[in-house]
Amino acid sequence: MARRPKTISRSAEIGIDQISDLFESQIERLVVSLTNELFVKLRTSTPPGLGTPVVTGTLLSSWQKESVNRFTGRVYVSSKLNPNGSDTQDYAPAVMFGESMPPSWKGKYAPGKTPKTTGTPKVTQRYPQLILREVVSLEMPKVMRRITGGI
Repeated sequence: MARRPKTISRSAEIGIDQISDLFESQIERLVVSLTNELFVKLRTSTPPGLGTPVVTGTLLSSWQKESVNRFTGRVYVSSKLNPNGSDTQDYAPAVMFGESMPPSWKGKYAPGKTPKTTGTPKVTQRYPQLILREVVSLEMPKVMRRITGGI
């Protein structure tokens, strides 16, 4: 039976306010990597399953990303006009979260059930949050190993 490798550890008292100094560049790289990963998944994953629904493609192409500061990335839907003249800001909250639903949905979450979207795959309500959770739980360990050199 193979022996387990000897664990190397170091203990020291480090104040919470000193952590950013020790890991500043790793945290910055982690934020950039996770922001990029979330952005890619939201723009490339489509139903069935978790993802941005595609009718005209406007909502899908309206995802944007930015670096708010060194430790904060942001992925959001920009205001973009559809070929029919509607704005993504008018319907994105309804499609993504079931909030601010249009009257034609009669108070029920309805992507894929309205005349305009009939026949499109079912959309999972709150899919951006679920994709974020997936990115954090599945991708963060990989990114951490990559940026820390496997430590």
